[in-house]
Amino acid sequence: MRLHGLTILLVEDDADNLELIGSFLEDEGARTLCAGSIASALALSAGERVDVVVSDLELADGDGCGLLAALRSRDGGDVPAIAVTGYSTQTWRTKAANCGFVRYALKPFSLETLAGWICELTRDCGSSDAPSASYPQEPRPAAASRSPR
Repeated sequence: MRLHGLTILLVEDDADNLELIGSFLEDEGARTLCAGSIASALALSAGERVDVVVSDLELADGDGCGLLAALRSRDGGDVPAIAVTGYSTQTWRTKAANCGFVRYALKPFSLETLAGWICELTRDCGSSDAPSASYPQEPRPAAASRSPR
């Protein structure tokens, strides 16, 4: 339960991916606020101490960059954020980096690596398979069925 004690705001508009990632993070001990939209994410996280944001970049009611801007404006601080997306172009990577995402996970990605990144961004959780290099690294696609698409 390496994520015990952490609150993670997970924003993903694909219901299956939201359930899969949210269940995995909860199995790892995190308290996960699961939202399918920016509006829902802002409502769920109001008054909460969020340790990490994990968000899709393209959402029905805006994008992950807008979400980060709204969260940081409302709550202050600089909560670490991980982008999860199906967009592989350098344009999207640059956009995500410029608006404050510190990791970029290309779907499908390894949930184990996602958990390792969360540990790396919040505290020392011991050894993990997460790369220690920063932003440009991305999880490798997972062979197992438990991987977001």
